Parts: sequence; C-alpha cells; structure tokens
Amino acid sequence: MLFWSNEVLRAAIHYPSVRHLVIALGAAYESFELGGSKVVKTVDSGAGMQFAMQQCNHAIRYMDDVFQYQVTVGQTIERTCCILTASILFTYLASLQGNLLQAIQHVRSGLKVLQDFERDDQFDGPRSPPYPVPLLRLRTLLISIYGQVRTMINDESLQKWHHDPLVSHLEPVSYFMSVDEAHGYVERLFHNLQAFLQASEQSPPRTSGELTAFISRRRQLRSALKDSCEALDLLAARQQPGNTGPESRGIVILRLYHILIDIRLEIDPLKPTKRESAFDNLQDRLEQILIFCEQLVKDDHTVYTRPSCSSGLGIVLPLHTVAARCRSPRHRRRALDLLLSIDRRECLWDSILTGRIATKTMEIEEHAHSMALAHKLEDQARELDDARVREVKIEFTEEKKVLLQYITVRDYRTGGSGTRHVIEW
Repeated sequence: MLFWSNEVLRAAIHYPSVRHLVIALGAAYESFELGGSKVVKTVDSGAGMQFAMQQCNHAIRYMDDVFQYQVTVGQTIERTCCILTASILFTYLASLQGNLLQAIQHVRSGLKVLQDFERDDQFDGPRSPPYPVPLLRLRTLLISIYGQVRTMINDESLQKWHHDPLVSHLEPVSYFMSVDEAHGYVERLFHNLQAFLQASEQSPPRTSGELTAFISRRRQLRSALKDSCEALDLLAARQQPGNTGPESRGIVILRLYHILIDIRLEIDPLKPTKRESAFDNLQDRLEQILIFCEQLVKDDHTVYTRPSCSSGLGIVLPLHTVAARCRSPRHRRRALDLLLSIDRRECLWDSILTGRIATKTMEIEEHAHSMALAHKLEDQARELDDARVREVKIEFTEEKKVLLQYITVRDYRTGGSGTRHVIEW
C-alpha cells in the first residue's frame, strides 16, 4: 500500500512525531519477528522493543506540541492529518507489543478526531494540503482497523458516534482496475454488512416502514456482493495463468471474503436464536473457506508460517469462523491447527490468541455433546442446539489479558452470563 511504502515515509521527513513513530514501529516489527523466529538471533528482540518505547516517548512529546497548537490556533487539515497518522502508527505499535487494549483505544481516539473534524469542517481552503498523506487515505486506514474492532467485540457497536464509521455508500461496480481497488470495495462491503447485522440485532425493525427499510438494505448488500463477485471474476481472467504472486493471493483472499459475506447474508438476523443452527446448511461454504486458507498458506509457506504482521483483509478471521461454526470436528481442528501454527498478526487479529479463543468454544460444545450422549437426553437435538456458543464477549482488561464470556444459545435466550474464561499472554 502507498501509505506504508511512500507517504508515511515522506511525512516522517517533515514531522518529528511521525519520524519517531516510524522508527519505533520498525524496531517493534523487527522484535516481533525475532521473538518467534527459530533462526539464530543477531539482534536482541527485548532490546529492540525497549528502543521502540524510547522512540515512542519522543513522539508523544512532539504530539503534545501538535495538540497545543490545535487548542490555541484551532483545527487545520494538516495538523489533523498528522494526528490521524500518529493514531494509526500508535495502534500498530501497540498491536505489535501485544497490548490490544491500548491499540483499540488509539483507533477510537483517531476516529473521534476525524469525526470532529468532518463535523466542524472548519477548513475553508482547498482539500489538497501539503501533508504527504491524503485525509481520505487516513480515513480508510482508521476505518479498516475499526472494522476489526467491531467484528471482534460485538458490543463495540453500542459506542456513540456522529455517524457509524462502518456505514458508507456502495456505488454500483462492474469491473475492478486492480486488486487494490477490489480490496477496498470488498472491505467496504464487509464493513457495511457488519454495521447492518449489528444494528438489526440491537434494534430490530418494529414498524412496517422499518421492515421495508431492512429488506431494502439487505437487497442492496446482496446486489453489491453479486456485482463484486462478477467484477472480481473479470479481474481474475486478466491474470497470467499459473501466477502465484501477491496479486493472485489477493484475489484468493477476496474470493474467501465473498464467501464469508455470502454466509452472513444467508442467515436471517431477525431470527437471532436460530443463527447457529443456520450454519448447518452452510457447511460446504465453510469448508471452501478452509480450503482457500490452506491454499494461501501452501502457496507461500514463508509468508504465512513465520511471525508476521499485516493490515487489511487476512485469513485469521475466516479461520476463526470455520473453527467456531463448522460442524465437522475434523475441519474445525484443521482450522485450529492453522491458527495456532502460523503465528500471524493481522493488525488486531492475532492467530494464536484467536486459536485459543476458538479452542475453548469447541471444548464447551464437545463437552455438551458428551453429556447429552451420556445422559441419553430425550430431546438431544434441542440440547445440542442450545449448547452452541452464539457469541464470545471480549473485554481487554489489562495490558496482555482478556476476559471472555462464552454465551451459548441457551444463555442468549434466558439472559444467562455464560462461561467465563481468562487468557493471558
């Protein structure tokens, strides 16, 4: 992406806060890779992280000057872009350190600055500031990270914003000029669907007008998915046969997310207690997701099996969907094995932490299955449906600690608090 390869480096030349954060992020990234590397370490990963923190502290001091300028002079687009860049870099730095609570706080703060600026719109000049990173790019990056927060923490959708950051206009599309363009469209579609499903669950339509709006929006999302699939097929047809490079992998990931979006659109959000059982009819699509993920790992073993950090759409979330929702124990374990072995961090999505969360889901459901068989319950099917984990409520309580609540279908229906579990790393 142009942000990482060019724009943020140009910003680092002129803005000391960005410069120190870029250095800090580089040192933290090296430490992250060394921390899980099996090769001989030429650099101490602990010392690298300590150096990253020193650079981070320098950046914070410079950011204080930026905030003071904002208070005394008022918001400018240049200073706002500098703050947003810092928010993104701070988020990735916290993620590399494993401090997901802090990472989430940084992205929330950045979005608040962005929405305040867009609401007040105090800037009267041209929207082409001397700042090297366009405001639109910074907005896209922040929302991309926030989309991960919303997917990970369902209750995050209860946060109050001037407008939902995940909701945007999905223009009709007939073709994509590049994989990057396709990636942006599919990610926006995924975010819009996430916002739609969460809003429908929290405030289901109660009037005929609300129901009409619900049906219309669902149709719009289905239509956007259909257009996106057709446009991606045209883009794939232009690729060189046998190409297994970054563009080919990008297309596979987008096909994977098309399936994930299709699954979510198939499940009726107005029947929340039937959501988990609805996955029973979608097992072939979950298996296809698993096949795509295994293909990606196999095609580029070095990319997916060494400690790495990336942004954008990745394979950790889809693998979690398979591990948590697939009914085949064999497929679930294949997904779990991948999560626990690839040692991958896709901004906030950490494969090992995600694998540990999904492992507990499977343990809860398999225990319920064993109990139902042992006690020869009359309505065994109902008992097993009720024991399915519908949601895992996630609360990052400390620097490297998460409190989990595994809410089963029965818990959801009766208002139960579910099974509590703590993971530390």
